[in-house]
Amino acid sequence: MSDTQKLPQRGVYCHNSLKSAWCLRRFGGPNRRPNGSIDRPRSWRFDDRRIIEQGIEMNKSISFLLGTFGYSGGSMVLYGFMDRLCERGYKVYAISPQESLQWQSGLSRKIIDRFKHTRFRDSFRHSIASLVRRSPALEKAARTLQNKVGKEPVERVQWITNKLIENWIPTDITVSTYCTTAFAGYALSERTLPLYYMQSYEELFFEDELSRKIARLTYFLPLGLVANSKWLQTQVREIMGRDSSLLNPAIDTNIFRPHVDLGKKFRYDSNISIVSYYGQAKLKNWDDAVEAMRMVFRKTSDRRVQWIVFGGVPPIVPDVPVKFVGRVFGEALARFYSSGHILFMNSWFESFPLPPLEAMACGTAVITIPVGTDDYALNHENSLVVPSKSPGELAEAILKLIEDPKLASRLAESGIQTARRFTWDKATDNMEAILEKELRSFRPNRFTDIFKLIHT
Repeated sequence: MSDTQKLPQRGVYCHNSLKSAWCLRRFGGPNRRPNGSIDRPRSWRFDDRRIIEQGIEMNKSISFLLGTFGYSGGSMVLYGFMDRLCERGYKVYAISPQESLQWQSGLSRKIIDRFKHTRFRDSFRHSIASLVRRSPALEKAARTLQNKVGKEPVERVQWITNKLIENWIPTDITVSTYCTTAFAGYALSERTLPLYYMQSYEELFFEDELSRKIARLTYFLPLGLVANSKWLQTQVREIMGRDSSLLNPAIDTNIFRPHVDLGKKFRYDSNISIVSYYGQAKLKNWDDAVEAMRMVFRKTSDRRVQWIVFGGVPPIVPDVPVKFVGRVFGEALARFYSSGHILFMNSWFESFPLPPLEAMACGTAVITIPVGTDDYALNHENSLVVPSKSPGELAEAILKLIEDPKLASRLAESGIQTARRFTWDKATDNMEAILEKELRSFRPNRFTDIFKLIHT
């Protein structure tokens, strides 16, 4: 299809795609009129009376402001919500600094396919990073180049904000999904209901003070706040003094389910597989994971224990036996979880992390941290909960499940029942209830009277 052809109405809307060739290749190109102009949806203005009388039954249109089309757990959650809203009749748009896509149910699978074959590139990139870190001269040169090419925090946020506003499609509701997208949501707040779906306490993601304070500031913007976990909801209330709605993510239990017989699995007839996730962010606490597994291998030298890690590849391979399998998605990820006996997550903090819940759904015994998992993780009921930054206690918990297969089996069985409560139907019902509540309380024109002071 040429880039001047107009796609069918139910096709993918793609705007500003010159920097996103993959969008053109996979989704059919920008939605343009024959004269080359962008075929945007008709602009829409808020009517207070219509909101009160009709509530959510308006055009049922919603935009999600994304920093990028990523493959993290947070991105997967957003794709899941966008899929289900499409299925319920909403017009859904995904807005990034590079493009605008009119979403279709199932489009997430096409985006995920983009990332399935990048393991070699990840390994190569991390090998280069490892080489740079080992050479002070190369590291200094890399930092100098990064400073010249990269933007300062304020400039970066300003650039993202301008691009998101430029690419925004007029919709009833606009959801910011990360701190760098929240300012665009605020800037559009007199043209759309602005919400902020917080998926973590994002200030902690940054090392420099200015970036942290920019992230902190977003929690004070006049946006409707929605938290993905009880822990995050509590932090925002206690630290910022602001209430938020609770919207837990969900998992697809048709995909994430046991793929092996649990009775046979926990006989430990073969190798005992311990699985975990690697992420390059410091908060993922990789060094403690290595230290804990070092203790486990030291005490299980006569046992058949193997450690398998999915996600990324660290720049320096640790001095313990470990196998890296790269990024895994969907059915393959479910089978990966199901093949493992124990999954552990030892981050410094999380906010409703998906891997422990997905592993529970697949019948794997879970060890996790207390921070951000209390929506589903109950110590000694469906998981073992250990403090973060405690590799010794993590190792003890792993050894406990190795030595007590009955306990591991009981936790796995209970975890399956827990995971079945977090369905996409329930999560989408909750999201729609939040949207309706926010729409009924929204005052789109509350700042317009200010201009009467300078305009007569």
